[in-house]
Amino acid sequence: MAIAQDHIQQRAIMRVYSAYRFLLAAALFVALMFGPAKSTLGTSAPQLFAAAASGYAIFALCLLLRHYLLKGSYSTTQLFFEFFVDIGAIMFMSYCSGSADSGLPLLLIVSISAASMTLPSQLSLAIAALATISGISEVAAHTLYERVGTQQFIVAGITGMAYFSAAIAIRYLSARIVKTQQLAERRRTDIEKLSAINQRIVQRMQTGIIVMSRTGHIKLINDAAQELLDIRPSNAEQEQYAPAILIEMAKEAVNDSKIISIGPRQLDVHVNMTNLEAHDHSDCLLYLENISKITQRAQNLKLASLGRFTASIAHEIRNPLSAISHAAQLLAESPHLDSSDARFTEIIQNHAQRMNDIIKNILELSRGRPPQPERFTLNSWLEAFAADWRPTERHDYKIEIENNSKMDVVNVDRSQLSQIISNIAENAVRHGAAKHGRAELRFRCSTLTRSGAVILDIIDNGDGVKAEDMDKIFEPFFTTQAQGNGLGLYLCRELCLANQIHIYYQRTALKESCFRLQFSHPDRSALPD
Repeated sequence: MAIAQDHIQQRAIMRVYSAYRFLLAAALFVALMFGPAKSTLGTSAPQLFAAAASGYAIFALCLLLRHYLLKGSYSTTQLFFEFFVDIGAIMFMSYCSGSADSGLPLLLIVSISAASMTLPSQLSLAIAALATISGISEVAAHTLYERVGTQQFIVAGITGMAYFSAAIAIRYLSARIVKTQQLAERRRTDIEKLSAINQRIVQRMQTGIIVMSRTGHIKLINDAAQELLDIRPSNAEQEQYAPAILIEMAKEAVNDSKIISIGPRQLDVHVNMTNLEAHDHSDCLLYLENISKITQRAQNLKLASLGRFTASIAHEIRNPLSAISHAAQLLAESPHLDSSDARFTEIIQNHAQRMNDIIKNILELSRGRPPQPERFTLNSWLEAFAADWRPTERHDYKIEIENNSKMDVVNVDRSQLSQIISNIAENAVRHGAAKHGRAELRFRCSTLTRSGAVILDIIDNGDGVKAEDMDKIFEPFFTTQAQGNGLGLYLCRELCLANQIHIYYQRTALKESCFRLQFSHPDRSALPD
């Protein structure tokens, strides 16, 4: 990278210097042709000066085109040759002017400075030495045919000292500038890397992050916030605006924290807003946290307490219940029972079995085995589930699988997902068969384009849930069936909560009964410890 940077710097310097060289050569030629008659330029040999100026102008034009039109790295020999020609041409024109008053040797300071910035230190000092030798040689050449004062040699020596001073000073300053530039480049690269890392951290955070103006214009939003607010990703040309309830919070211009219901699912979200700057018109930074995670932690504590409680009473309840059930079975085998007594024993056995199922479900729920998430494709898993699953009651049923998702990877516990879908499918088959004689069950996979979350719709042909019961179906012990215990859907919701799955009931566009499972993004879900 440093080599590429040096090449860019060399090209920039040589482009500027080549333009200066061409303007200098053109100015010298014009000054000779159209300058005043008493000009000091070319007084000794005007024809040679004109030829040298013309040749130098052509040379400068060629190098100007080369530096601006052609690309490629510069060789040290090529650059040294250019500066060598500059020294020779200018000193020859100074000689043709026949007097030190022309001031042409002083122009070499620019050439020596450019050489010090583009050539290695030894070669830049060599250019200064050649210029000094050329200046002294010019004075010596004048002594061959005219009388030259000794002060001319002193002037040439002082000019040579100026050459070396310029070469050393420019070399030192150039090295310092290059080091500073390289340091700034490294810092810029480090800042870009840190910015990219921060961007990835923000995007992968489970907490929603939004930076927006007071008018609601969103300047930064991560994937978690887009998923919570149901905001579609926009391209660079489209502007995004926050929901109205967040804009109202921003207009109050105070740091605030509140819980609001937001989005199409009316999720309870804790919003913490703060100003990025001290004044009231600054942008706002909002943190969005789904309260269901806090509810999940509270639920884990509740399940732990319930587990300890049910473990202590399970023995006291199940043993007498087993004795009652066993006694009813023995009594039912007696040949002396009439039909009414046999009916009573059947009622005892049915209700004993029902109580045993309730205790079994409560124990399974209270034990609360931590989920063991795995990454797998949902569609393949559903195909295996549909091939192996059978309802407990013998009903005629059919299962179809639709996959409208390009990326259906989930990160959940396989066994707990099987238990969730088994409970829902069991209810669906029972209600569908009761209404039509044959249950039709359809699993439909899709993906939210805004967040990449996987959606599973479980659709059946049953009557579905009544509108007045939709907010009760996940409550424990709520049931509309005479033989139900009301724990199946409650257990499904608790298992979904443990696996970061959002479950809710809805009607499809065709008014079909549908349970929807929305999985968390496989890269951002964080299951409880």
